[in-house]
Amino acid sequence: MLRWRWFRKARGGNASVEFALVASFVLLPFILGATDFLSIISAQAQLNTALQSLYFFAYTNPSSANNATYAGYVIALINKASIYQITLPATMSSGVANASISYGCFTPPSTTITYQTTACAPTQTQQTLVSYQVKTTVGLPFPVPGLSNPMPLTATGAVQVE
Repeated sequence: MLRWRWFRKARGGNASVEFALVASFVLLPFILGATDFLSIISAQAQLNTALQSLYFFAYTNPSSANNATYAGYVIALINKASIYQITLPATMSSGVANASISYGCFTPPSTTITYQTTACAPTQTQQTLVSYQVKTTVGLPFPVPGLSNPMPLTATGAVQVE
């Protein structure tokens, strides 16, 4: 009986046991989940950088901005120094061809712009836009419930070239 009284009063190892429990049930899943989300964030940042590179290409080469072959060359250069391989699909998720041209038309003094695939009427002011979409997939190091593995990521945008 004397041994059990000593055991109930001894508190020296409680901190070690509590830390081990907290570390295994709280901290470890948190760190593993953070690793997955850091992978996703870095891949999304790389997609945004690729999209900005395509914007710069379109802005500096407006006559070739809708050429998917040249846009593919830009993506190939980005992929040489990339962790995640970025693709430029032939057709965007909206069903429109990648690197497609659209026109923003408005009639002064109105500020309402209508977007269409044909050139604007002569009485309207025209803005020429090129739309791009880039994709990649991220293989998550640790599977997280609710996230697909590998996780597909997409970035879409348009830039005014004229």
